[in-house]
Amino acid sequence: MRTKILRSYLSPCERLSNRNSRFYPVRLRPSTDRPASKVAGMQGDVVIVGGSYAGIAATLTLLALKDGQPIPLAAYGDYYQHLCMAARIPGLRITVVDERDGFFHSVGGPLAYCSPEHAARMWRLYRGFPKLNRPDVTFVQGTVVRVDASTRTVSYQSPEGQQQDLPYDYLLAATGLRRPWPVVPRTTEMRSYLADAGTAARRLSAAGKIGIVVIGGGAVGVEFAGKLKTRYPATQITLIHARDQLLSNEPVPATFREKVQQLLEAQGVQVILRQRPRVEELPDGTSYVKFDNGDRIHAAQVIQAVKTGARPSTEWLPPTLVGDRGMIAVNDHLQVTDDPTLSDGRIFAAGDLVARPEIKLGGRAMVMGSVAAANIYAALLADPRRALCPPFPAHMAISVGSSMVLWKGNDDPEIYHGEALAKTFFGEDLGWQKILNALTLDHYEVQGQRGTENPRGQYRTHNDCVFTNRVGAN
Repeated sequence: MRTKILRSYLSPCERLSNRNSRFYPVRLRPSTDRPASKVAGMQGDVVIVGGSYAGIAATLTLLALKDGQPIPLAAYGDYYQHLCMAARIPGLRITVVDERDGFFHSVGGPLAYCSPEHAARMWRLYRGFPKLNRPDVTFVQGTVVRVDASTRTVSYQSPEGQQQDLPYDYLLAATGLRRPWPVVPRTTEMRSYLADAGTAARRLSAAGKIGIVVIGGGAVGVEFAGKLKTRYPATQITLIHARDQLLSNEPVPATFREKVQQLLEAQGVQVILRQRPRVEELPDGTSYVKFDNGDRIHAAQVIQAVKTGARPSTEWLPPTLVGDRGMIAVNDHLQVTDDPTLSDGRIFAAGDLVARPEIKLGGRAMVMGSVAAANIYAALLADPRRALCPPFPAHMAISVGSSMVLWKGNDDPEIYHGEALAKTFFGEDLGWQKILNALTLDHYEVQGQRGTENPRGQYRTHNDCVFTNRVGAN
């Protein structure tokens, strides 16, 4: 099968960000612009556990419905039409519990790890988003340890070790997968994360004469190896994978995998397949990566990116609500289905922890969070109609150093690739700004001071940190 270099392609998030596109979020009001009615005295407590792609999308969807405003991700389909004139719930309160103090772009982890200047952009403090800084939204930093469905309470532990309870009328589980450092931060505070990133950058810079080894040729390993080579072109980067092809666990065509390997090798990454190495740490902080045939590689840094290191973050839920491999079974409305007598239809789930046979992607988690939130809102109104979570067709886009590879699904067997495509699809930040734009979180304030956009489309704060805030600025 031949491949194409595609120079013009709009990603779903980019289409969502284009006001002239048919993908721009639909209005929730009809042409008469008659505002939705308020239900006097009506209230409800929604607790969202997890403040990443699914959790933030759910929060913004609930706020949009409460305020009678457009749902940020409604453009993905007509799943919300029954809520176009839904009554507004003035007493709706939302609590988001997360271990971190901000929204981290985990898709951008490889770039953040390789580049200190990008590390600061990939973590956004929750309090820095004016759209989320309002009295009916509370962000709680802590670790959820237990859910009591009989009393509808969530128990969490604060960073100081204190345990507290939160009541809920409806609960959304959106804690995703736990992944090891450096795939995601190992700290919960932005300040300590930036210190970690700075230390990592200094060690990577010093690795030039020895080299860096990435173990695991899944999507994370491929993106790490590619970004490392782009950032440190003179350093030997080696990617080791146990199977015959890279991305062996992903449901993509063989031609996709082959093109990914070709691009990595063309950029200078050494790819070693069919090997399960052992790592021996040395007293000087370097390591030997040893193979069964007796060969070894001396590495200044070894990055473990094997998929087995990721596990669902569901240990806080009742065991009867958690299925095989720690995943959560849901129905088409994203209600938890295991042991329905316990969940009582009041527990929903969205994102990577949901047991759906699909590639785990940030954009999909966002849509799931939005659909779950819409159904929670309908349930609060006692509206029996529910939005269905759409099936996500198979497709994959992966960053490969300065380039990328795109497969648009079974309807289009072509494999697209190229540096121009990468700039259009991912921008300079692995899609971070496009995601923020799709969520309508394009304004960000730091340390309580309002920022301003300069003519280049950058956001500047009082301490002169720069944050890109427009797709066009990428």
